[in-house]
Amino acid sequence: MKFKYYIGALFVFIVLLGLYVYTLSGENYTYQIPFSIQTITLPVAVWMIIPVIVFFLVVVFLEVGGAYRMWQKRTKYKNDYKILLTQIENQLLSKEVPFKQPTMNRYKKLAILLGNLTFDVKEGAPMKSGEARLDEIIEALGDLKRGEYVNLKKFAPGEKCPFLKQNILNKIRSDEKFATEILKKSNYGEELKQEAFKKLLETCEIKDISRFVGEVKFNKDLANAMLGMCYAQKINFSDEEVAKLCTEVGYSKEDYLCLAQKMKECYEPTRWVGLFEFLTNKDENAELAYFYVLLELEMVDEAKERLNSHPQNELLKIRAYLDLKNLGKKYPLELFLLDK
Repeated sequence: MKFKYYIGALFVFIVLLGLYVYTLSGENYTYQIPFSIQTITLPVAVWMIIPVIVFFLVVVFLEVGGAYRMWQKRTKYKNDYKILLTQIENQLLSKEVPFKQPTMNRYKKLAILLGNLTFDVKEGAPMKSGEARLDEIIEALGDLKRGEYVNLKKFAPGEKCPFLKQNILNKIRSDEKFATEILKKSNYGEELKQEAFKKLLETCEIKDISRFVGEVKFNKDLANAMLGMCYAQKINFSDEEVAKLCTEVGYSKEDYLCLAQKMKECYEPTRWVGLFEFLTNKDENAELAYFYVLLELEMVDEAKERLNSHPQNELLKIRAYLDLKNLGKKYPLELFLLDK
């Protein structure tokens, strides 16, 4: 029942009660105040409705007090809920802000549990929660993970937010001019510069690329991309440049073998064998690849002569291939040297 209806019903009850008592007795009653000479004289009907009025005032006081306590509790729940939403946003964006604990015990426990977690965003279309701010952030981070460049500045992410780096990588991969700017500036990390250089390898002329070679610390992926330009006959490296690039990134025996196989398509035989002889003199890891080149070019005598300079327990796969070849058995060289 609404409170105004309760007041109306009580008023009607008081009036009816007073009229009923007054019809029974219209006399007055005098009440002497304790410890005083003062007296109060009122009709009996009035004395009958006074306790009802007092009871009503007590109920009103209790009702107002209860409503106030409920309002306080609801306000605390709303504030704590906002604190949890802010905490989720701060953790998602790696914002380093002072941790504000909720006041309600159940929300306080939940805040501690959330504080021990690291948040990420699933790929695919996100479900809407109805919390506009978080829904917008999650949607933006989902686009970012799909390779798009998004405006993260409006969410004010923390300096250590992992999404910042991914966002820069996305922009590098989609914007050649931005990739060039990355290489011009010294305040970007090696991974970003390597990605920017790879972007230029895909889109720019070699004369535009060469001026940035000294700005990048090469890794195997980037070295392979550079040498891939040779496979596509877009650039011509000297033997010294190839050797320097391979040793700088730490090419393994397997890497040199793959390089030898790929360069077979873009190097003339004389230059091909000359390159790997040069590489072998610079790095012993290229030895197996050199044998691959010699045997692919049917330079068996040269291969045997070089093999004699090695102990009998080394290069067993090469020895097995040559022994089978001497017996007239023909097998693809890749079965002995290249992992398929």
